[in-house]
Amino acid sequence: MSRNRSRAYSWQASHSTRPSKFTYATVLGVMVLLVGVLMWHANGAVPATNTAAGVATAPYRGKPLSWCGSVNQPECPTVDPGWVTLNSNLPDAASIAIARAREFKSLQSRYGYTALDLPTLVHAFGAHTGIGYYDDDHWVVSVRNASGRECGIFDFVYDRANHRIRFSSFGLILPQDPRSTKPFPYISPASAMAELQSERKLAPLSGAQPELVFFPIDPRYRDPSSPVKWFGGGEAPDDPTWLIVGSDGQSYFVGHDMRVHSLQEVPIAVGQP
Repeated sequence: MSRNRSRAYSWQASHSTRPSKFTYATVLGVMVLLVGVLMWHANGAVPATNTAAGVATAPYRGKPLSWCGSVNQPECPTVDPGWVTLNSNLPDAASIAIARAREFKSLQSRYGYTALDLPTLVHAFGAHTGIGYYDDDHWVVSVRNASGRECGIFDFVYDRANHRIRFSSFGLILPQDPRSTKPFPYISPASAMAELQSERKLAPLSGAQPELVFFPIDPRYRDPSSPVKWFGGGEAPDDPTWLIVGSDGQSYFVGHDMRVHSLQEVPIAVGQP
């Protein structure tokens, strides 16, 4: 190692002599050439022309300019979210619209579903996030394969004000999954009401119908190390809870844990305006 260091130092020392006149002249010539090139670019370089194609090619000057969105340029195209119009707010109309969606068609050849179950409307609950996914209702539907078993589940955002839906997600259901033998929703409203009667000794409020809902969940409940846990579902449209207004006028939730929870027990994200 010491030998290599001395050799490197000797090489540097041998080249630390005073420059010759020839060296000064060479450096001066290079500097003059560089100045000339810079002045030529400052005055505007003439674009090179692709004579074969007859297309003028502008000189490279860093980041290329956008072709849209600036002054005297056309508007930039917006990304197509794939909205599909609904003819009504009934499940049959949702079924027709879902079957027309491009994502439904493109996934069909891959996963082999052949039929839709009846779509179910899932309501956004307590959501004022400014994010369409949480603030809008959703249409959710399971799909069946040729053998008649459920093999997947679709979730579509429902823009009620504009009578349209768009694809949100698709989940594959494997044959060994218990959901492969039943359509969505996996808990019936009758089962949810029976649970309310059993646990809280309450009937549904007269005239009030159970609704499937989802909500933005408190992030503390997503932390595996957190002492607070939630197993009642409701954090996604395809994993909703039943909302039932009891005969006492209070709201109760029944999720896939088949337990009855009061509004105070449900981990809805706080801080929503």
